[in-house]
Amino acid sequence: MPGVDKVIFIGELINATRKSVSRAIERRDEARIRKIIGAQVENGASYIDLNAGTGKGRQQEKDDMEWLVGIVNEFENAGVCIDSSDTEVIRHCLPGIKSRKVMINSISGEEKRIGLLVPLVKEHPECQIICLAMDDSGIPADVKKRVEISGRLISLLENAGLKRENIFIDALVQPVSTDGRNGIIFLESVRAIKNAFPTVMTTCGLSNVSFGLPDRVLINRYFLAIAVACGLDSAIADPLASGIREAACLAELLSGRDDYCISYIKMCRENGIR
Repeated sequence: MPGVDKVIFIGELINATRKSVSRAIERRDEARIRKIIGAQVENGASYIDLNAGTGKGRQQEKDDMEWLVGIVNEFENAGVCIDSSDTEVIRHCLPGIKSRKVMINSISGEEKRIGLLVPLVKEHPECQIICLAMDDSGIPADVKKRVEISGRLISLLENAGLKRENIFIDALVQPVSTDGRNGIIFLESVRAIKNAFPTVMTTCGLSNVSFGLPDRVLINRYFLAIAVACGLDSAIADPLASGIREAACLAELLSGRDDYCISYIKMCRENGIR
């Protein structure tokens, strides 16, 4: 895809649904959280996704998210992705982010979500935002509807002041364990969205594809490679997973997205291969 030469990894590991992370947040274990963030940054994460939803109420989530943001601020090159279903939590934490790379996760075509988030986006037009290709009817079963919802969200966000390159469309990969066509529907949706809106970015929650299956890392790795070839620009994923960065790099190389093979050669040199 023109103008895209590197898959953007949004590190998924600081998520309160993970028991070890939830305990670290509750105990204010800065060393533990800092170690997880640092490992993701060292392994290629451009953004750190922060999810502090422990189910203990809005004020607790605000306090926890603010604390997490403060730790990510220590990492000069790390972008921050605020992941919350509560707009007030997002609004509270955005001013405290030091990084120039700020992302909101997420908006959808659901009317209530649009009504809450679009005014916030107008206040922060420099932010990037992840858009879920779903509406009040849920996740569409077909490609055409996902593209239609994406177009509507792009229009709304552009009118709110966002540039298209700051809009990340998540075409919503679902587990292949529940329906064998889920993978191909997502891939076709990514390709259709990039064809219709070439300058927007695409993303996904990568590990959703392998839910309920053994050796999930293997599935995620190969699915990422296919998705990149279809036009995927980024992924919310575990950058520490075995072979995940190599899969992205090789997919870029073989699909014509790595001009002069620069990224591949750099990866080889970093791994001591010449």
